[in-house]
Amino acid sequence: MARIAVKDDIEIMIATPHCLNGLYVNWREQILSACAKFNAALKRHCIPLTVLPGSEIHLSPEIMDALDKNQLMTLNDTGRYLSLELPDQFIPQSVIRFINRLKKRKITPIISHPERNRAIQHNIELLYNFILAGALSQITAGSLTGTFGSHALHSCQSIIERQMIHFIASDAHSPQARPPKLQAAFKILYSIAGKSRAESIIFKAPQAVIEGKEFGTQGEFFILPIR
Repeated sequence: MARIAVKDDIEIMIATPHCLNGLYVNWREQILSACAKFNAALKRHCIPLTVLPGSEIHLSPEIMDALDKNQLMTLNDTGRYLSLELPDQFIPQSVIRFINRLKKRKITPIISHPERNRAIQHNIELLYNFILAGALSQITAGSLTGTFGSHALHSCQSIIERQMIHFIASDAHSPQARPPKLQAAFKILYSIAGKSRAESIIFKAPQAVIEGKEFGTQGEFFILPIR
């Protein structure tokens, strides 16, 4: 997968192993250790890729307690941005309240692949409200290229057109079915969003996250009204 990423002109990746999704519980210390070992292996094999620590954390009542115990991995371990995965089929009523609780801790949640959530596909205003509450959104490259079907594709296009996208990620899981590739999706993003917005999404926003710096929907991103 690292070699595939390099061939696709990727130089830096944030690894986001699942956490609290009912199958996997990957705590911060485990991720830091595994990431250090993997980067050492990349150097040994002369693969010019840097992998930074992160995690994709499923919406769970355990999150706040795990944050108190410093068990959860924020993106690049800066304590500023948290990759948040919602359920696939529905939206819990507590999401906005949960976003507010994270924001009080000065943590900004980045909602991963909202275009694949069935409820958001039927009502994009749900995502609009999450962003107004202070969350950011990250679409999957494969959704934009049609890998996840027509519903995810149309939802993805609508999110981009309404300027409710802040990041685009590979969401890579394997070398075959879900490889770490971005370039094909970038071309589509440029055609829909235009050069300035696309470059903010591809370059400026990820760099801010890596550095743990402030950025958001004011200035760089302007959310268009739903109605």
